[in-house]
Amino acid sequence: MRVDNGRQRRLPVPLRWALLIQLALLLAGLALLALGAAPGWLLLLLALSLGSVAVAAWALPAEPPVRLTPAAGPRLPPPAAAAPASTGGGDEQLRRRLQSLEEDLVRCDQRVGRLAAGRARAREESRLKSDYLTLLGRELRPLREQVEALLQEPADAAPGSRRATLEELRDRLGDLEVLLEGIAGSEPPPAAAAPAAAPAAAPAAAPAPPVRRGRRLLIVDDGPVNLMLARQVLEREGYEVRTATSGAEALACLEQVPFDLVLMDIFMPGMDGVETSRRWRDVEIERYPGQRSVLVALTANASAEDRKRFVAAGLDDYLAKPYRPQQLIDLVNRWLPPSREEVPHP
Repeated sequence: MRVDNGRQRRLPVPLRWALLIQLALLLAGLALLALGAAPGWLLLLLALSLGSVAVAAWALPAEPPVRLTPAAGPRLPPPAAAAPASTGGGDEQLRRRLQSLEEDLVRCDQRVGRLAAGRARAREESRLKSDYLTLLGRELRPLREQVEALLQEPADAAPGSRRATLEELRDRLGDLEVLLEGIAGSEPPPAAAAPAAAPAAAPAAAPAPPVRRGRRLLIVDDGPVNLMLARQVLEREGYEVRTATSGAEALACLEQVPFDLVLMDIFMPGMDGVETSRRWRDVEIERYPGQRSVLVALTANASAEDRKRFVAAGLDDYLAKPYRPQQLIDLVNRWLPPSREEVPHP
């Protein structure tokens, strides 16, 4: 559409006369101001100016309506003539749109689940590291006291007691080394000086292992660091884990329930691991005939003579200290392989 403007529009005659009168009155007012006339004359000129504007507005003719003519060009069909959309095509588009929205919701739920799992893991790691640091502080003080006691011993002190103290210090320092590695989140390769006895290749631990139904384990160790680390590793694998800090406490646990596997520390105050293992086998024969738990020695000394003593006491295997978490998992899985129902399916 266009506006029909055939000729150039001009100002109406009354409006042109009103503008001329206003111009004249303006010049007269300027002249009066220059001559210092009274304010009454200026008010009179202002009233005349406004009156001329009012007269001009009253005398203006009415504006004719603007004529609109259709623009040249092809005419569009009326809306009623438009081709209706296919009902089947609209349903298909709506179905695809709903399917896309459902997939977006599923992806959002998965993303939220991953974020929640990551936050839970971060909280658990923070709690574990706090526990590790607390145990580290507890273990460093007795180590320092033992070193001071060694420095105060006379030069002719019994070499056997000195060697036993040094071996205990070595074991505890190895435990602290593993503890610090857990805090740092690193997993270096195990030391080649004292590997575990013929470890068999075991599959990597599953991200979410099943519960080992009926598998009960006992950890016997007087060191709180070893107890906490081993218990956390094995409980994450789904085992039911109990702990004892002495041989007498371990035998008391056996009086209550049998165990499938026992991690037995060899160097413990009072009844050591070898004597505890001998008594363990006697109690098993008396209380649980036909059931025999797997006894694994935890020790830093694994010479040929030591292994003979272990076998004679009824021990089945040994694990060199300090050990890494994966070494412990491999040993337990070798002696207690998961059943068919416990193996996670891909």
